[in-house]
Amino acid sequence: MAYVSSASRPASLGDHYLVLLGGVLVGYAMIGKGFAYLGIPPVYVGEAAFIAGMVLFLHTRCFIAALTTLPSIFLAAVMLWVLLRTLPFIGAYGSDALRDSVIIMYGGFAFIVVALLLEDSQRLSTIIRYYAAFLGVFVPAIPFLFAFSHHMSQFIPYWPGTAVRLLLIGPGEVPVHLAGAAVFVLAGFRKATLPWIILLLAALMITSVLTRGGMLAFVLPVTFAALMLRKIRELATVVVTGLVIFAAAYAVETTFTDHRNTGTAIGRQLSTRQIVANVESIFGHSDEELEGSRQWRLEWWDLIVKDTVFGANFWGGRGFGVNIAAASGFGSDRDWEPLRSPHNAHMTILARAGVPGLALWALFLTSWLGMIANAMLTARRRGQVEWAGLFLWIGCYAMSMVINATFDVALEGPMQGIWFWCMVGLGIGSVMIHRYQTKVPSHQETAP
Repeated sequence: MAYVSSASRPASLGDHYLVLLGGVLVGYAMIGKGFAYLGIPPVYVGEAAFIAGMVLFLHTRCFIAALTTLPSIFLAAVMLWVLLRTLPFIGAYGSDALRDSVIIMYGGFAFIVVALLLEDSQRLSTIIRYYAAFLGVFVPAIPFLFAFSHHMSQFIPYWPGTAVRLLLIGPGEVPVHLAGAAVFVLAGFRKATLPWIILLLAALMITSVLTRGGMLAFVLPVTFAALMLRKIRELATVVVTGLVIFAAAYAVETTFTDHRNTGTAIGRQLSTRQIVANVESIFGHSDEELEGSRQWRLEWWDLIVKDTVFGANFWGGRGFGVNIAAASGFGSDRDWEPLRSPHNAHMTILARAGVPGLALWALFLTSWLGMIANAMLTARRRGQVEWAGLFLWIGCYAMSMVINATFDVALEGPMQGIWFWCMVGLGIGSVMIHRYQTKVPSHQETAP
């Protein structure tokens, strides 16, 4: 893969920040919400990385260049709109308004990553090496970390003064990173050993018990990547092997054990029966517990559409800070406090920023994905296999996060939100570097 800068030079401030940002992302992926509470309230590790990154963004003097792509313009526009719908509510809701706005305002990380790459394009190869090293630790460790986080949580202490344990990994976060790992391997950036593949599948099975959206977030991007790379045979071999093992386990379980419905998502049993039930629910058939979980989401989403698209909050939504469930009366007849998020990032944006906010968000997503797809196809036509694989990996990784965010609270928090916006910035910066090299083909080319 080519890069623009050719001469080696001592580490700069941007290089040090890249290491810091990488460490933050690793912490979110392997420790989850427990890592997010590292810091001094109200400035946690994510906010500290954001503030430092924005200072660096201005220092690089690449802020104008970072706004020269269509996705960057739409991202800046939706961020401005969200800011306008947040500022009036800070006085009434304080930190809640800021917390709710990060679903879009974390988009600043995208501009930070773009500026880092434009300042020195060698960092693109560095990022790929960092990620390959990360996968060597993440995939072998995550099945055990996640199982310990969810099934032995009584042994994990809490952060002082909070109800958050030091290790708390969300079930929807893991399949997204597993999808990124699988596509990275399919694209040829890293070799996968048999034990590595087994541990990846084990982690996928453990998390699939608790999340249907996460299951889709893995299956759809990985299948798409395999089709694009014409490696469906390799994928089919792994899938068939996994299905044979799963079928044998299912036969043993249904013969010798009884299934108990716990009534809650968190309490679902780690069993092949539960995974089958989750798959069935995706296609419309589900047990009472899963059907209830799906029904309340549909009821809330319908209420949001009526309140905005066909209601009084068309232009501005309800703003950032207010509890949109409590404000609309959803869940008032239930015995639990109304949730702050409807478990769908698009509906969250619609409810809080109105139809204009959702439209800008849709324009950004469409333009970004279109830019990545166009760059991938262009690279394929020119025989630039590594570039094409890079764009495919970035696109699949980011869209896996969007799929997960369509069914869960994902982009609303730093654990997945910061990862997503960094991938967005990586995509924009990579395309800009690729375009520059196309215009200036005489520069040195080096493989990642």
